[in-house]
Amino acid sequence: MTKYHLFNLPSGTPVCVAEMPWMESVSAGIWANVGGRHDPTRKTGLAHFAEHMIFQGTKRRSARRLNRDVEGQGGTMDAYTCEDHTAFFVRGPGAHFPRFMDVLLDIYQNSLVDGDVVKKERDVIAEEISMYREQPSQYVEELLCRTVWPRHPLGLPIAGTEKTIDRITPQDIKSHVSKYFGSGNSVISVAGRITVEEVREVLSSILPSDLPGDSKPGRRPFLLTSRRVPAVVSETRDTDQVQLALAFHAPGRFHPSQYALRLLNVILGENTSSRLWIELRENRGLCYDAGSDINSVQETGLLDIHAGIDPDKTEKVLKVIFTELRKLAERPVSASVLRAAVDFSIHASRMALESTAHQMTIMAESVLLYGRMIDLERVHRRLQAVTPEQIQRIAATIFRPGRLTAAMVGPEVDHELILKAAKVLN
Repeated sequence: MTKYHLFNLPSGTPVCVAEMPWMESVSAGIWANVGGRHDPTRKTGLAHFAEHMIFQGTKRRSARRLNRDVEGQGGTMDAYTCEDHTAFFVRGPGAHFPRFMDVLLDIYQNSLVDGDVVKKERDVIAEEISMYREQPSQYVEELLCRTVWPRHPLGLPIAGTEKTIDRITPQDIKSHVSKYFGSGNSVISVAGRITVEEVREVLSSILPSDLPGDSKPGRRPFLLTSRRVPAVVSETRDTDQVQLALAFHAPGRFHPSQYALRLLNVILGENTSSRLWIELRENRGLCYDAGSDINSVQETGLLDIHAGIDPDKTEKVLKVIFTELRKLAERPVSASVLRAAVDFSIHASRMALESTAHQMTIMAESVLLYGRMIDLERVHRRLQAVTPEQIQRIAATIFRPGRLTAAMVGPEVDHELILKAAKVLN
């Protein structure tokens, strides 16, 4: 059975540990409580740029040696930047945990920001931006976010644009790292073939003086403005499919309805037993793939529906989608449907805990975003307590035309199709 521990370094930095002695691997990471939404508007992409630069060498190691010190021991190293945090992590054999932790803390504290390397990496990021723009299924989500969170940092691309990353200087990156990658804004998380005593010992040997102090990033809350009709945005491209993305404004991660929202998403489109999958693919053969996801930040969120469809079938697909949304808003689901959604959610959550990387991530994000280790069994009990009426209530709240933003990328896009189909939600 996994044993969980949470302790603080002398400076107050939380350290999460999940002891999984039957595993061969260990996953270790450092999370910084800063992300894309905290970037200066004219320098969108700064947090993501800093993530890239962290791997370009330190005072002790070249970029090549950083990779060799991890991969040469059978490990892998990666990172990501999202709206509200940045993460750096390593996974590999548990026996090499001291080396992995040393590399992580080295890049987190001692990375060099050389002007020539910044110029080279700027070109790499520009290629990354171009790559996502040229993939309609990726770009439609960027188009959607820009419209669903207008004139707000949440609507700006995390990687930035060619124009904004051109404005980012080496000093901007140095300042970002020194301000936000420190003791009061970080969480260290370790899971796998390790003990809490070993983690304490390794950290004390690597960090004799602890992480330096830092600052908390400012955050501008998003306020939902009232409107009566959907917002629709599109881009015409010479493609075989229309990429469709529909987003409904939903409550954020701290809202009491988050459990009912989670189950609503399962019922609607999270798996192959969902209503969208069954109606669009199995019953009618209207598309290859369709589903839904939830994207939550602190004060707001989205329920996002996506599908890739034949242009000639767009109207039929939209009619099916909005019919299913109306059904969920008008009447409670059956007890058996709710029970299946609860079972799926709980068992998927428990099976994910077999992964050291998942254990590491869920601990870090819990402490970083909620300020505590989340008791998953308590979460499961809250899911089991959700009623059909609560699911109907959250569906009726969010499935409204005024909460809808739609994005389409492809040939023959027609805004009127969205506006017409959404009228069934009035």
